[in-house]
Amino acid sequence: MTDARGSLRRAFIESDASPDGKWWVDVPAGLSLGDEGDHYTVDAVCLTDREQELPEVYTAHAGTEYVNPEADEAFGVTKADLFETLRGTERFAEETVTLVAFDPGAARVGTVGDLLAARELIRADWPGWTVDELVYVSDTDRAHVTRAAKELDVRVVRVA
Repeated sequence: MTDARGSLRRAFIESDASPDGKWWVDVPAGLSLGDEGDHYTVDAVCLTDREQELPEVYTAHAGTEYVNPEADEAFGVTKADLFETLRGTERFAEETVTLVAFDPGAARVGTVGDLLAARELIRADWPGWTVDELVYVSDTDRAHVTRAAKELDVRVVRVA
C-alpha cells in the first residue's frame, strides 16, 4: 500500500466519520472461490458488532492479534493463509461489517466498482456476515464519482 493510501486509511479510521468496531486492513476476499494465491484485497473491513479496536498493523493496537502476518511472512505464511485459517475457526462467523475502499488523489469510478465486487467476494467467503455498508474514502471530490457511488448506495467520505 502506498504511503498516501495508508495515511488516508489511518486518517479515516481514526476520524469521527468511521464506524466503530474491530478493524482489519488489507483483507483477502474470494479465498473460497479461487485457486490458491488468487484473491482480491479489500482495503479495510470494520466488524461493527465488536468493540472499537484499531487494526493489528498499527502500533496503537491493544487487542488480540488474529491475522497479522508480519512475523510469519519470513516462514512463507501469507495474510491469505492466516485468513483462510481464521475462516475455519468460526470465531468471526456471524458479523455485521462495513467494507471500505481508499483512493488518494483523483477519485475514480473503478474503485466504487471494486467495492461492489468486494462485497460479493466477502459474502462468498463469510456467508454469516451481513455487509451493512460500503464506504468510499478519497481526498478529492469528483461529481461523477460521487453521483455513481450514491446511486449504488455507497457512502462517500472526503478526508483531507
